[in-house]
Amino acid sequence: MSEDNRQPLVEGITAALVGVTEFDPHLRFFRDDLGFEVASEGTVPAAVADALWGSGSADVEVVALAAAGAETGRIHLVRVPEPMAPAEPPHNLDDGLIGIDLYARDIDAAHAELGRAGRAWATPPTTYGVAVGEREVQVTQGVCPGPDGTVVVFVQPAAVRGTEAWAADPGRPFTELTSVVCHVPDADAEVAFWGPDGLGMSVWYDVVFSSPGFDTVAGLPAGTKMRLAFLAGEKTARIEVTSAAGEHRVDRRAVQRPARSLGHSGWSVRTRDLEAALESVRRTGGRVLGGPIETDDPLHGRAVVAAADTPNGVSVTLWQPRI
Repeated sequence: MSEDNRQPLVEGITAALVGVTEFDPHLRFFRDDLGFEVASEGTVPAAVADALWGSGSADVEVVALAAAGAETGRIHLVRVPEPMAPAEPPHNLDDGLIGIDLYARDIDAAHAELGRAGRAWATPPTTYGVAVGEREVQVTQGVCPGPDGTVVVFVQPAAVRGTEAWAADPGRPFTELTSVVCHVPDADAEVAFWGPDGLGMSVWYDVVFSSPGFDTVAGLPAGTKMRLAFLAGEKTARIEVTSAAGEHRVDRRAVQRPARSLGHSGWSVRTRDLEAALESVRRTGGRVLGGPIETDDPLHGRAVVAAADTPNGVSVTLWQPRI
């Protein structure tokens, strides 16, 4: 980004796109158990959906979920009648999209309550340290599988970094999405794409660490060295770009496509200037796949939208509201 144009093009990840076979299981989990509300629902017109996601000639059914009315950190449920692959939760060493994270006010209480509701956690709450510069940051988190292979990570923060949901409703047990996670072969390219000289997010930290507690939470071989770059904008959700030394497991990127895949399959990002954002995509090694196209739909409202891939093949829907 040039010296005379330092205003970020994006404010954070507006929503994670989650492909679903049916809406009801996800509504029971995210709405009934975690307190998200239905912000809007309906269809994305076929012409728009196909231009963005290559979904074909049918309208695409969608439901937008928000926490305490937050306009960001949302979950966009997208119905996929004929998925490209069976639902399967990704492993932390798979290339592609991994988990979606949110804060829990009391993670032990969440573990117990969700357990009583029949939600078996893949990893119970665990505390581990991450070395950031000369200090060690303590992180407490656990993993609870959602429907259709969606990996949901609950984090009890040592220091709360502002969330719209807790600002609006400080007593609620859970927030909006606070971060989304990808594991990529080229972390430098991904950080450059999203960072200050790309779409404008800040790099809060970029570290390589090894932690027995994290190995347990993430299901990693003992002693794994993981690079974690944490990028943030003015609003949630933030981005955790991860990359581990050594051999990666499964490359899931080709079957993580919005409206064609189940589970965590893409990101939705609001921009102040779509034309400039698409130029940034091209300049930093990404690809523009479809659009821009005008729409008025439940996920974007009245907006102009376009589809892109990051340099590591993460699917991004960029959109600019129309006044």
